[in-house]
Amino acid sequence: MLALRLAHPGTAGDPAALAPIIVAEVYALLLASLAVGLRPHFREIVALRGCTARDVALAALACAAAYAITGPLQAAVAPRSWGTALAILRAMGSDDGRLASAGPAMAGLVVVRACNLAPLGEELLFRGALFGWLRQRVSARTTIGVTAAGFAAIHTYPPVLPLAFAIGVGLGWVRERSGSTLPTVVVHVLHNGALIAVSYALTGWSARLPPWGG
Repeated sequence: MLALRLAHPGTAGDPAALAPIIVAEVYALLLASLAVGLRPHFREIVALRGCTARDVALAALACAAAYAITGPLQAAVAPRSWGTALAILRAMGSDDGRLASAGPAMAGLVVVRACNLAPLGEELLFRGALFGWLRQRVSARTTIGVTAAGFAAIHTYPPVLPLAFAIGVGLGWVRERSGSTLPTVVVHVLHNGALIAVSYALTGWSARLPPWGG
């Protein structure tokens, strides 16, 4: 509670205000668990090794392709669902509207969580440890599909699941091709930073999750 008062004075009695801190702590604990549980071969197991600029570029193209393919298809099949998905993405970029009124400390926490803790935690878990474990046992296609499904599932909101799955497939392909999680981490960081920037440009960080999203 002391951390909450320092980060966002006046909201310590509001359970909803705890959400950014709790989520940040979950990602921090995930990273710590991976680092401790997989030592002394942590970097090797999660494939956190060097890559080329081409690998990063391919990861960026894979992420862009996920939007380019999923958006039109979902809009054609379920226009309302795609519209809701875009609204959810804008709300994610504003942390469900919290950034609009957050103080510097809370805003910093939200940005660090979104652009550092979440990309690292999700990539090192899905494209790192889980991908490597599965790949020793099943084909690349199955491994990419399973890790993409797990990645999509943690995003919980039904309208964004197709996009999250497509991004997971694209980044999984890059992981298989490059043998590294570094390009997927870099692009995941850039993607989340772009969500924050676009949400501010379009809504001034006032976007809130629609009823379907929350």
